[in-house]
Order: sequence, then C-alpha cells, then structure tokens
Amino acid sequence: MKVRARWNPGWYNLDQSLKVGNRATFGFSRAKPPADYDVVLAHDMGAPRCDWNSWSATVESIEHDRLGVVAEVDTRPFGQYTFTFGDGRWVTIEAEESPGHVDDASPGFPIDDCDPAWAGNSGWALTVVFSDAFQTPGTE
Repeated sequence: MKVRARWNPGWYNLDQSLKVGNRATFGFSRAKPPADYDVVLAHDMGAPRCDWNSWSATVESIEHDRLGVVAEVDTRPFGQYTFTFGDGRWVTIEAEESPGHVDDASPGFPIDDCDPAWAGNSGWALTVVFSDAFQTPGTE
C-alpha cells in the first residue's frame, strides 16, 4: 500500500530521519492529516502512545515544495538537520537554538531563498511517499 505523508519538522531533534529507499518503522500522528495527505509523521515518538501509531514502510520519495527532490533528511546530529537533495546539494539547518537558520550549505545552494520564518510556518515541510506500508500490530 502506498501512503502520502506530510513531514513537518517540530525541530529540537524530535523528528524522524528519512532516506529514500530506507525501510523502517515510522511513527504517524493520529491527528487528521491536511488535505491531499493520508497521514502526518509524528514528531516526538516519546509522546504518549495515544498520540501516534507505528507503521513499517519504505520511503519511496521525498519532496520539498520549493527546493525539489530530497534524497535524505538526517535529524540525528544534536541541534541540526541536514537535507540532502537529489542533485547532491545539501543544507544544514539549525534545529535547537534558532530553528530554521541555515548553518551551512553546499556550494550553489540557494541560501538566500531560505527564510528563517520557514521554521514556524511549514516552510521546511516535506511530502513523503511510503510504499509497502502496514501498521505494526498492537499500535492500532
């Protein structure tokens, strides 16, 4: 089953990393998704279990509305998220003290097109398509 998901960062290293081709267990919010989406990825997997459920799925594609195809989002390093795009460009975004601020980027990345306000207005949100998705037993 294919699932179209919204990934909207909550910052502070609460978000799940994503990588095209990666199969893993992902947390999805039980909140109603925005129009045109099936689900919303959960922020804090440590939140009460009633707020999210888990699905096993493969990341088929990731896309940013303005910046294009994304190959990976690494949320593991403390205080920063790195977005790697399909063409090899990358950008590291502050996720702790000044969420949304560009800390570093590859040559040719359009830093001036990135507004720090994106941190609070869904500017860094992504559309993620998952394939082979199924809910993990016991998380209904």
